[in-house]
Amino acid sequence: MDATQIGAMLVLVIASILLGMIAGGLLLGLFVTACEAVEERQRAKADATLDAQSEEVRQTILSLAESLAVDKDEATKAMTRAIFLTTGRVAEPVV
Repeated sequence: MDATQIGAMLVLVIASILLGMIAGGLLLGLFVTACEAVEERQRAKADATLDAQSEEVRQTILSLAESLAVDKDEATKAMTRAIFLTTGRVAEPVV
């Protein structure tokens, strides 16, 4: 094997290594992009779950507030009735 053939083989080996590195870099880039897409889908799913839970808690709070308002009205009516039955007169409204 003479120097020209060795030089040609060396260029071929170096070119193969460079092409392999480029291909590896491209594959790595595709892998990173795919991982980012999966992460984004997971994040979106978590956000949707949190939004749904937040809405559920909000509805529960509104329902409890409405129940408290009804209970307050019923208690006020009961106290007014008890005062009337005890004293024979209606109490002044509390503002």
